[in-house]
Amino acid sequence: MRGTDTERVARLCNIILPVAAIALILVYRDCGTSCSYLRGTLCGVDLAWVGILFMTVLTMIHLPGGDRFGVPANHVRTALLSGGLGGEIILIRFQLVHDVYCAYCLAFCAVVLLLFVLNARTMNRALAAGSAAAGALCFYFFFDGSVLPLF
Repeated sequence: MRGTDTERVARLCNIILPVAAIALILVYRDCGTSCSYLRGTLCGVDLAWVGILFMTVLTMIHLPGGDRFGVPANHVRTALLSGGLGGEIILIRFQLVHDVYCAYCLAFCAVVLLLFVLNARTMNRALAAGSAAAGALCFYFFFDGSVLPLF
């Protein structure tokens, strides 16, 4: 593919993947399987709402007209994706420790990872590393999760 074709595919993926992640969150909220046992908040805010806001901002950066923000938008994307990846590490750890897995949560993590990989070549490496560490620390200290068996 030519450079412009590659950029178009990347731009399209940067819109489609966050919208798909929002759909995953909405389906998760109505989940009746093992994921209904998992609940969590970040600073008292339900993780579902945090994820929806997170993916909405990522989508808006790539909508037509988002180019006008250039470098600042790229830095926001870098900080969000890197911080989100750092946070996802803590959330995956939570599932491993409690031996309860949610397919929707894992799929959301996969979307964050795909978006990170898709955008990695345009990221400021120092900002990405700092944001990943900040995301992991934020989730480590401010994530409150529970595993509630529903009988």
